[in-house]
Amino acid sequence: MANQVDSWNVKSPIILIPTTIEKAIELKKQYGSEAEFVSGATLLQLQWMNGRNIPDYLISLEQITELKSVQFDLQKGELSIGAITPLGSYLTNTILKEFPIICNALTTIAAPGVRNRGTIGGNIMGGIGDLIPFLLALNAKLVFQDEKQVNEMMAWDWLNQSTNKGQLLTYILIPLDKDILENYTFYRKIGRRETFTAAILTVSGKIKWDESSNIVDVKIAIGGGDNKPLRLEKTEQFIIGKKGEELDWKTIYSVITQEFIAAEDAFVTSNYRKKVAANLIVAELQSQFSQSGNNRGVKL
Repeated sequence: MANQVDSWNVKSPIILIPTTIEKAIELKKQYGSEAEFVSGATLLQLQWMNGRNIPDYLISLEQITELKSVQFDLQKGELSIGAITPLGSYLTNTILKEFPIICNALTTIAAPGVRNRGTIGGNIMGGIGDLIPFLLALNAKLVFQDEKQVNEMMAWDWLNQSTNKGQLLTYILIPLDKDILENYTFYRKIGRRETFTAAILTVSGKIKWDESSNIVDVKIAIGGGDNKPLRLEKTEQFIIGKKGEELDWKTIYSVITQEFIAAEDAFVTSNYRKKVAANLIVAELQSQFSQSGNNRGVKL
């Protein structure tokens, strides 16, 4: 294999193991671009196998226990997840278990063995993780820290900027509305087979409406596989302000396929991914608004 690393010629990095966030940041400042934060390193190992240079120093975060904490602030309605919380924590963490939509999303990411090692923060920082569309749909925030400041920013803004290089992702903040009767959230992953496989795409969305059934907020996001995560802002704007029975499904389908810039590879065409994404999103919206009995559902 052309890109496979010759293990006999690989220089072993020096592993640094701080026990506090502050010490980890201090080490990063000391070694700069020669050092990289790691925890599970499942994605990094794949990248190294494919030819990416291994840094001279790896700053292991695994002994920083506060980065594994999961807490729910009832007053804020906000779930805080430490960045090195394993993907498989939905099986054991009592707080995560209270949010089935989050557990469902985590269940679809990677194989069980990888979920035991891989972390939620690592899935995000890779830039193309299956979890990112879900976080975009839920309006999640990311908390970064360096030696100067703590920087809290929307996940969508982080994707569109590159200002956090070298900063440590410490927490993921997810707002969770208490009144689920006025909200609907979905997450779907499509792979090439039912068991573990890389995603063809992932879609996620959240819809909120008022007492008069007017749709007041919509977040729809796509990513997964080689697709760059993005929010479908044009599609969102087309839906906001309408009632369920006013939605024109054919037009929504068309807007999605026009807005989604899908990846293409030897096995799956861009056009196929567009159609799959549009069908999934329209089906999810229809399933919710058909409850009103006014659905204008169409076959797509």
